[in-house]
Amino acid sequence: MRIRNYTMLALGVSGLALASTAADARKAQLIPVIPFPGATTTTVFGITDDGGTIGGSYVGSDGNSHGFYGTIDGTYTSFDLSGQTSTQARAISGDGKWLTGFSNITDVHCNFPEWELKVGGAAQQITKDGTPLFGEAQGLNKDEQFAGDYCDTGGSGTIFGQLGKKYKWKSDVTGSFSSAYTGERGVNAAGTVVGFYVNGGTGLQIGTVISGGVTTQVIDPGPNENYTVLEGVNDDGLASGQWQDTSGIVHSFSYDISGATFTEIDDPNAASFTQAWGVNKKGLIAVTSDAGPYIYCDLKPSKCPSTGAAAIEVDVKTMHVSPAEMRRLVEAKKGHPAVKQVLPKGAALQ
Repeated sequence: MRIRNYTMLALGVSGLALASTAADARKAQLIPVIPFPGATTTTVFGITDDGGTIGGSYVGSDGNSHGFYGTIDGTYTSFDLSGQTSTQARAISGDGKWLTGFSNITDVHCNFPEWELKVGGAAQQITKDGTPLFGEAQGLNKDEQFAGDYCDTGGSGTIFGQLGKKYKWKSDVTGSFSSAYTGERGVNAAGTVVGFYVNGGTGLQIGTVISGGVTTQVIDPGPNENYTVLEGVNDDGLASGQWQDTSGIVHSFSYDISGATFTEIDDPNAASFTQAWGVNKKGLIAVTSDAGPYIYCDLKPSKCPSTGAAAIEVDVKTMHVSPAEMRRLVEAKKGHPAVKQVLPKGAALQ
């Protein structure tokens, strides 16, 4: 199963009543990240709580992806899981001591060895009862717990959501919706888990928030939305995510869980994708587009990190979606025929 390709649902929901705001007086910044030296592309997946260190991946002159971490002034360390190529470092802990990710990303999902790395050491594959796991490891909270998914070690092809810590699976994450693919991507200190599941009838990804044993479906309210995934969450309940429209363009957002409010994040220089990943305790979000990697900051400019490159100022556009409206949005998707959508070339895997 290749997670780069999905059968997605074409949907129009413009007739639904949504509470929205125009761009308000606030501005945010996309702060360019210094690319890895000599890389053809650089993707930033996570940022530490102090805003000084990032983790991600780059494509080198050898044509392979490699993991990296380092300070935002461009002082980076490269690494791979031993014996593997094509590595993505999907998250960095708030204190900058741990990274998670997976390798062999040019293959199918159930052939991705997932790993953790303690800074200063080597990446080690994550195991369950001594058996190496394959899938994706991602979000890290301040207790060094990670969220992710893994392929059934029995070979059924089912992909389970998981939580783990220090190279080991700790528990499955079970939502309220039956699916052959449950992907968890972020967890905070309170145990709120964000991610998605794939609707078996349509192949559509639907975002989820799991808190206190209750699973809530979350999709972006855009009228041309095809799929939505949540990628990270901080301790204040601010989630990050991305969605694809029916023309194949990938957009990003932040989502205030308690306020049920979306904030649009799009790189004005991007042509085909803007993807939001990890979010730190200050609300800084790791973002990558086809125009480059960034840190999204909607704080006062003086409180935003600086990489020495000129920031791109963007409007802050928000939309509130009540729980009842969200349920109607999700229900509206189920009666539509599916259309095949492919992630744009160059975009990272979800």
